[in-house]
Amino acid sequence: MQVSIENSRNLSKKRGFLFWTIALIILLAGTIVGAIAIGSTYIEPGEVYKILLNKLSNGMLFSGVGEVMTHNIIWEIRFPRVLLGAICGAGLAICGVLMQCVTKNPIAEPYILGISSGASCGAVAVIVLGGVSSIGINSITSGAFVGSIISGVLVFAIGTQMGKTTSTTRLVLTGMAISTIFSALTNLLIYSADNSNQAKNALFWTVGSLGGAKWDVLLIPFVALVIVMIVAFLMSKSLDILLLGDDSAIILGINVKLVKSIILILATFLTSTLVAITGAIGFIGLVVPHVCRTIAGSDHKKLIVLSALVGSIFLIASDIAARGLFPPIEIPIGIITSLVGGPFFLYLISKKNYSFGGKE
Repeated sequence: MQVSIENSRNLSKKRGFLFWTIALIILLAGTIVGAIAIGSTYIEPGEVYKILLNKLSNGMLFSGVGEVMTHNIIWEIRFPRVLLGAICGAGLAICGVLMQCVTKNPIAEPYILGISSGASCGAVAVIVLGGVSSIGINSITSGAFVGSIISGVLVFAIGTQMGKTTSTTRLVLTGMAISTIFSALTNLLIYSADNSNQAKNALFWTVGSLGGAKWDVLLIPFVALVIVMIVAFLMSKSLDILLLGDDSAIILGINVKLVKSIILILATFLTSTLVAITGAIGFIGLVVPHVCRTIAGSDHKKLIVLSALVGSIFLIASDIAARGLFPPIEIPIGIITSLVGGPFFLYLISKKNYSFGGKE
């Protein structure tokens, strides 16, 4: 009898997860079409849908629909931007899941290790000083990537004593200290800018934007996202056990130091790759995992899937607001995510039945 009840509960959970997955995929598709349709030149969603299918099918479907200019706006400008938003939203949300698991800290997010501050400092240094030559897509993203890697290495080396300790308190405090140092350097660089235009560009970059999206910049963050998702899926059981505590995980045969080191390296790699292109976009890695825990609980396989979908939807919707609130002026997307994410997170933690790990 007890086995039958347990099987019934498991089946109900699987059906609930499947329902939410399908619903979020449909919502993501609708959000993508809406984001492409909205802009300085409004395009009917039906036309967007047909042109996308035409391009994706290499002209086999809906041939002759739309003007050449409309095709270019959709395919060369808006679609890459939406895809970058989906990749970045999914990546930051997954990094949030990983960081909250490793640190067992409900307020941990991808930027808790100072990675975004390092990236911002690197990018602003390029903008203000103009002394870094291009080593990748362009000088700004190259500077941001170098800055994020430097901050990540410093936090890992100091916070974990080169992998010798698993103290999450030491790691978090080290990340906060490194973040403060790089933020101070960034502000110093902005203050020393030669002209207001230079300072404005630097300040805009530090709060995030998808404006630099092009087809040739999508491959690297997409590959990074896929790699991290695959490894996270393979390590999902270990992540579930980590929530029980280090001592319990060791008893159950988990190499805690190795697992935490791998997760930290993955989170640093993915976050630095994303931040180097979009700038610092906050609150996604903090809010989205908590929202998804109310559905999936602490099962990391489900949590990773749902967080990727919700993160993509959230960032794409935020970009729509950033472009559409005060046209033709574009608001930095980090402002929108903070304005929406902050109050929602306060509402979430005010619920009496909410706890880190979600419903079981």
